[in-house]
Amino acid sequence: MKTITKLITIFAVIFTFNSCEDAIDIRQPGVLFEDKAFENLNDLELGLRYVYGAVSNNTQIALSSIWTDEVGIGFANGGQGLGGEYLFVMNSGSFQASGIWESNYDLINFANRLIRASETIQIEEGQEADVANVVAQARALRAYGHFQLLTYFSTDLTDDSALGTILVDFVPETDQELPRSTNGEVFALINDDLEFAEANITNTSDATYLTPNAITAMRARMALYRENYTQAEQYADELIASSSLSQPQEYKAIWEDQAVGEVIFKLERTTGDSRVGRLFHSIDNTINGSPFYELGRALFNELDQNDVRYDVLVHPSSEIDPDYQESEDYRNSDILVINKYPGSEQNSLNDIKIFRLSEMYFIKAEARINAGDLEGAAQQLDILRNVRYESNPPQLDSYANATEAWAAVLEERRIELAFEGFRWEDLKRLGEKAQVQIERDPMDCEQFDSCTIPINDYRFTLPIPADEIGANDAISSQQNPGY
Repeated sequence: MKTITKLITIFAVIFTFNSCEDAIDIRQPGVLFEDKAFENLNDLELGLRYVYGAVSNNTQIALSSIWTDEVGIGFANGGQGLGGEYLFVMNSGSFQASGIWESNYDLINFANRLIRASETIQIEEGQEADVANVVAQARALRAYGHFQLLTYFSTDLTDDSALGTILVDFVPETDQELPRSTNGEVFALINDDLEFAEANITNTSDATYLTPNAITAMRARMALYRENYTQAEQYADELIASSSLSQPQEYKAIWEDQAVGEVIFKLERTTGDSRVGRLFHSIDNTINGSPFYELGRALFNELDQNDVRYDVLVHPSSEIDPDYQESEDYRNSDILVINKYPGSEQNSLNDIKIFRLSEMYFIKAEARINAGDLEGAAQQLDILRNVRYESNPPQLDSYANATEAWAAVLEERRIELAFEGFRWEDLKRLGEKAQVQIERDPMDCEQFDSCTIPINDYRFTLPIPADEIGANDAISSQQNPGY
């Protein structure tokens, strides 16, 4: 993999990772390795911050929002998305595939180096638990990186024998070419890492670092994606019992980074970090901020102004045209400005929420549907809506069959988790069960001939990036179907 130059400074020590040829090849001339960079616990703790800094979700959000149906082309669009992602273009050279692949292998490589360094540092008496805590967090982050890769590059997470991604639980000493491992093999490593993390993580409250609850949330999501519904529900129940959903005012404050509330784990973003809001506009999240993507009209039509999520998703400077379908100048009369990332320290700069309690209610609802308890599934969605609506919440749903129930879960996830990086995988998992596909309003897509694709389309699994295929002979014959 051809990765960008990484500069990591620990005190006056600089690590340089550049010109990498594949996912695991990061040993380059001029690199200062762990035996010189890490000498004590303080060095390890500083290094852990950089491992956290390698966790990225921006490309996943871009894929989920732009490639599916969360956005429409904005009135200030200057061609963004119209040469690729908004038109459902996906191939081995697409930035979504390379971005997700590279960022997660960067994370895994950084974690592996820190884990190896922990074996050689000087540990003073009484520091053993602190060192184990650092290693536990690094291993949990390594598990997260591998799980992210499986989510996007495996054709079927429910099949242990299906091809997964390259399993890397070591620091390569020489150039090596490794094939893809099976899902079962990668999940075995993930589970081993999470078991160690559960036993050794000492942080229990800071949501910008992994906690035991964050590990449970990861296990719940992982079990859901693998359709281990009984296990997924058990993990979800554990978190639901230990916390509560945020009420409307606190929920709004979460997206301004003024409250933690129901957030289980988030990526802290400070001045100088990438601004997630800039995925959608050039300047800021107002109507004058040059929005090249706007809230998709089909998504907007699902919102209720009594629902606090309306305020979080739709900026008040938006201009709403109730007769947009009749407008001769739709793009300039119906302007739906995305508000979810307004900024905190800087405009458009917000922490990235990875796990929230609301997701656990969806997980429980899916488990109830799988068990044939459609009323129980409706009750879980009802609990969430009763908290999100400031007045006049909708009445409890009644589903005639499982297909309607799956569709209801998918619809509610679409609203609650909009612009958080879920929609692409949600459609892949639930589209056929719910008989739902990418749903763009005709006004957002007909002129581009890009309204939808079949829900079983091969593009709901990402391709192994071309750079990896070209540099790694062991994987060259293991490309995903369709590419």
